[in-house]
Amino acid sequence: MPTTLMQRRQFCQGLFALGAIALRGCQAATAGELTVYLLRKSLPPQLIQRFQQQWRIPVRLHLEDTPQALANLLAAGNLGSAVLSLGDGWLAQAIRRQQIAPIPKGWLPNRLDGADPWRSLLQFLSKGDVLWGLPYRWGATVLVYRRDFFADLGWEPRDWEALWHPAVQGHYSLLSSSREVIGLTLKSLGLSYNAPPTHPQLRERLSQLRRGCRFFSSDAYLQPLMLGATQLAVGWSTDVLPLLKQDPQTYAAVLPSSGTALWTDLWVCTQEPDRAALNWLNYWWQPEVAEQLSRFSDAPSPLVADLTTTLFHRYIPLATPSAFARSEVLLPLDGASQKRYDNLWQEIFLSGS
Repeated sequence: MPTTLMQRRQFCQGLFALGAIALRGCQAATAGELTVYLLRKSLPPQLIQRFQQQWRIPVRLHLEDTPQALANLLAAGNLGSAVLSLGDGWLAQAIRRQQIAPIPKGWLPNRLDGADPWRSLLQFLSKGDVLWGLPYRWGATVLVYRRDFFADLGWEPRDWEALWHPAVQGHYSLLSSSREVIGLTLKSLGLSYNAPPTHPQLRERLSQLRRGCRFFSSDAYLQPLMLGATQLAVGWSTDVLPLLKQDPQTYAAVLPSSGTALWTDLWVCTQEPDRAALNWLNYWWQPEVAEQLSRFSDAPSPLVADLTTTLFHRYIPLATPSAFARSEVLLPLDGASQKRYDNLWQEIFLSGS
């Protein structure tokens, strides 16, 4: 799998409590204890504590800094019986390599309704009477920029086309992800993020993008923006939203008007889920818990259907209903498309040709 969504990836109070729970990760698991691998600061601590109080199940957390680190742990094996947060970019590989166990649908009383944009993802997850994972939070690929630079230009980025504007050449960064960069270029050509990478203008469009890009990174793109070394960056909403909260006068962001990529993090099981694991899975699919997660973290739950009161009121101008309606969940590529992605990325972005 290419570096799609590879490093993407709370309450303001209660972080000490989460740290105290996390210290249990250094100890051996005990009978009846649930082991969970997840991203640092990705869940409101109070919701974890509420789970423990509600089910009387002690939780041993293993915290990692990036989705790639979690995927590496899963690939290495020897996790025992555990629940792990897995980015959707690694799901197909985990299924193919039998790194995760299917979850019987009958054991999950709360269900997603299969509405767009999650319908295609759920179809991929669902195989007969089982699911391969439960999506519990999501985010989007966005454009983040410095207000002062664009105020001097007299315009602001509103869509992917801004990356090809003469005034921003040499001033922007891209994610180090073939899936994201080629996908947004396809989107700029009026196609789907999931379209085959065969458009006759695609190679030249990507070459132009590479020439105008100052650098590409998936985990260090905000620091140059903060230092003024770049003025515009392609980034992930979970990274960008804290920056906007910290300094909304300096930085702004937008979900491109033609639509963008939507990523999801899923709970997966390393072995057939036991009672503690099933309680954890069902807990995050409770409507009230999903609502609290959406309200007090930077990644909403896909269970929250009323986005007008949860997502858009919080993320404007990051997201508008029309831009969200044009956005897409990234789906696994077929073999031919994956090979072409890899070749384009190597030839244009890694070799500089």
